[in-house]
Amino acid sequence: MFVPMFRRSKAPAALLVSLVVALGACTTDKDEELRLSGGVENFTIQPEYETFCAAYDSLNIALNEMSKTGSTKENFAVVIEKSKALVEASPKDIASAVLSNDAILNAMNKAFEDRDYDEEKISQDEGLRQQVQALYSRDGVAELTTQFADYLVKNCGVSTE
Repeated sequence: MFVPMFRRSKAPAALLVSLVVALGACTTDKDEELRLSGGVENFTIQPEYETFCAAYDSLNIALNEMSKTGSTKENFAVVIEKSKALVEASPKDIASAVLSNDAILNAMNKAFEDRDYDEEKISQDEGLRQQVQALYSRDGVAELTTQFADYLVKNCGVSTE
């Protein structure tokens, strides 16, 4: 659910929306989009991962919906709720990656909230673009991204195709 690499955009709002979409898509080092759980042919999710995989799917769907309808207060509220559910469902061996992702989503929500979720303010705010980029360039984020993506593929049958 992290974005170590993302496409540059001329408009900060487009960049922010693409970051939010990518969070839900959980890009990998190869910038491949991860799909919903169970997408790998002949994959069966083990019972101990069912709740976690379902929570991942719910967050992914909420982020994709936000990318279609906009980064509104209501949409962010759903995303934050789904992210909290994913944190609660996370097995211990992936908890640090999920907690870091949750912190990034909450920081993005706060940044948008500070600008009243106003697309015009957001699109013209170079400081916000830099703030969001800083979230993803922190030490260890790339490693957590890879760890999380690998975990989803292995335990949830998330497909990159």
